[in-house]
Amino acid sequence: MRRIALLVLGLAIGAAGGASVVNTLRQRDAYPRGLMDVMQHHYVALRDDVHHGRCENSAAHVRLLHELSGEIGSAVYGEDIPDAPFREFESRLRDALSAAPAADCKSLADEVNRIGAVCEDCHRQYR
Repeated sequence: MRRIALLVLGLAIGAAGGASVVNTLRQRDAYPRGLMDVMQHHYVALRDDVHHGRCENSAAHVRLLHELSGEIGSAVYGEDIPDAPFREFESRLRDALSAAPAADCKSLADEVNRIGAVCEDCHRQYR
C-alpha cells in the first residue's frame, strides 16, 4: 500500500512540475504568437473584404499590417540578430505591404495574394 501511495504522490508531483514547465514555455512565446494572431486577423479581414468586394477598409488593414510587420524580428528573435533567410522574408513582406493599396478590389486581390504567399513561404520555412 505504501508503494502505491508513493507512486501516486510521485505522479502528482511530476504532473505539477510538467505543467509548470509547459506554462513557462508557453509564456515565453506569448508575444510572437499574439503578434502573428493580430496580423492574421487583419490579413483575413483584408482577404474577406476583397472577396466580398468591400474594399473601403483595405487601406487601414494594409497600414496596420505594415506597422506590425516591423515588430516581427524583435518579437521572434528578441535582442538577437535574425538569420539571413528570416531577414529576406521580412524584406519581402515589407515590400509587399509597401505598395500603395489599389483603388479597386480586383487590383487589390493581386496584392493580397502576394502578401499571403510571402506569409506562407515564411511559415513553411519556420514552423
